[in-house]
Amino acid sequence: MGFCPNCKFEYEAHIRTCPDCHETLVEKLPEPDHETKGSFVALPDVPGRVYADMVKGALEAQGIPCYIRAEGIIDAYGISGTGPASKGARVFVPADRLDECLEVQCALLDHI
Repeated sequence: MGFCPNCKFEYEAHIRTCPDCHETLVEKLPEPDHETKGSFVALPDVPGRVYADMVKGALEAQGIPCYIRAEGIIDAYGISGTGPASKGARVFVPADRLDECLEVQCALLDHI
């Protein structure tokens, strides 16, 4: 198993790069630093990677750090889509900015 040093997600042994963060996976994550400020939390799921990319772009335009964790086999290989093979995606944001991020996501995707 490999771990993404950025989003901390665990992947199967044959995966070498995090499909969300594009970071090279590591064998073991470092022990957590209890002094670390600001944890990340997930926004509500969006229908697919395309929508997650839209939310991420809107958040980054406002200077909010974030990353995407997608579900589904097509997302694992970097294929964008919103169809049935794409099981959705989650955008992770700083916990202390959650309310602001929810407003951005809602304003952007209120038609879904």
